[in-house]
Amino acid sequence: MALNFNPIMVKLLLGLAIFLCGEMNSCAAYLPGGRVGQLIYKSRSKQKVATRDSVAFARRQERSSSVKRELDLSMSNNSGGGQFDVTKLSFDLFSLRSIRGDALLQYDSLNQSEPLRINLYALIAFSLWSFPTLSESVVGENLTPVGTAASVLAGAVSAGLFARECGRRSKQLTRIEKELNAQSLVIRLPANRFADRRLGDAVSLKQLNGSKRIIAICGSASQLKSTLLSFRVLRKRLEQAGVLVVVVPNDQSDRSEWGLSEQELRSVQWLAEADIPSWLNYFRDLQFSGDDDTKIDAEKRELIWFGLTNSGRSFASGINEDPRLLEILGQSFRPVDILYEDENTDSTITGDDKVTDEMVKGVLSAQESFYSSLTKGDLKKMNEIFAQSEAAEVTEVLNAGGRVDSWSTCLEEGARPAGMITSGSDVLVVSETEAYSTTIEFPAIGIDSASLLAVQRWTRESPTDPWKLLVHQTIPWSPVSKANGTLRCDYRGCVALTSTPEKRSFGGLVG
Repeated sequence: MALNFNPIMVKLLLGLAIFLCGEMNSCAAYLPGGRVGQLIYKSRSKQKVATRDSVAFARRQERSSSVKRELDLSMSNNSGGGQFDVTKLSFDLFSLRSIRGDALLQYDSLNQSEPLRINLYALIAFSLWSFPTLSESVVGENLTPVGTAASVLAGAVSAGLFARECGRRSKQLTRIEKELNAQSLVIRLPANRFADRRLGDAVSLKQLNGSKRIIAICGSASQLKSTLLSFRVLRKRLEQAGVLVVVVPNDQSDRSEWGLSEQELRSVQWLAEADIPSWLNYFRDLQFSGDDDTKIDAEKRELIWFGLTNSGRSFASGINEDPRLLEILGQSFRPVDILYEDENTDSTITGDDKVTDEMVKGVLSAQESFYSSLTKGDLKKMNEIFAQSEAAEVTEVLNAGGRVDSWSTCLEEGARPAGMITSGSDVLVVSETEAYSTTIEFPAIGIDSASLLAVQRWTRESPTDPWKLLVHQTIPWSPVSKANGTLRCDYRGCVALTSTPEKRSFGGLVG
């Protein structure tokens, strides 16, 4: 049987296919007059000059470029030489909303095959749904009821895949937009500890790309005081990781209400000062632009936070829960330089006027006794060092089905870290009965440059009693690899947590 093609229908389908595939190139950015301009990327690490007609030239420019830091996107018209703002909103057909032009450019450069996949799903769905009507013109006979049902069902599946890919695209574009919006936020850097003033120059986050990581926290005075405790404990490690903490109060509170003293702030350069109005506006935008499960009520003044890598990419965010800073350090905020075994104990900062040097020395002495017992396998001494109180960090793992290994097992020959040394201890005494210490552990047996970050929380009933260890936690911490797990210990023994492969969900406030 000869096929009887309807020329009009064939032209219609071909025209639709050409239109959809053409959207891959046209939806990225729109310029006045419909001309796609030349993109010029200027960066401290590379400089690209790329056009659609000259990929080889772009590669040569990348190899010969000088090292720079900032990413400066600008657009020039091919004929007029005028400059265009790449942040100008452009309508995205797949998301059905306006998107920043530079967000579309960044997304398309990272997902070059995705527009084609979306277009193919749309074309297949349209073709399958149209086929029962066009079958007589295309193949010369009408479809059977079974064939019609199969065509409609297959079209529905393809349409579902089209909607799924469009949803994923929209979420990723939203995340990229939020990250790019954050680049314009301004902070004042902490000055050197010997400087006359505590704060240095004002810079945008974009200027810090390639050199600093950022974690920003917004909340009330009471929320910030509680949340910042872990940051104060790990302030030296934040500096070693090149991290700046930006605190944005939503109740006009100041540093003294967060529990921070001037001496503490000058000791380590970890706390930057935010331009409060612009940062508050950014956090409000985060609150109202999230998905239904991440939108929050701004009137309740919840604690919210997010973190950015040194490339400006978001890695985590949270609502009404403190960031697990130790785990973040092990995964995203690793030290920028190799840690050495001969690092000296840092000058200790205190958070209470009643704290004395004797208290600090007492914590350091207790920490030394703990590591002596740990490496020598002295079970009796270990039991004396620990407070007989269950730590919430260990109980959390046990309630989730974890297993605790008793200290008698952990200190056995071959199980204990014999020969391990520590360096660079740091102490924060919060009050006469509460203190924290950190140190870097270097196992005797292991790969070169292997190191771990350890944190201890100490307590005692009165200022005259010796310090007792409430909880000890350690996590691998080195520039060369992410932490694969963490260890938490109290008087009952130790529990181990291992990390699972990260799956990008594009959830949270930023993504």
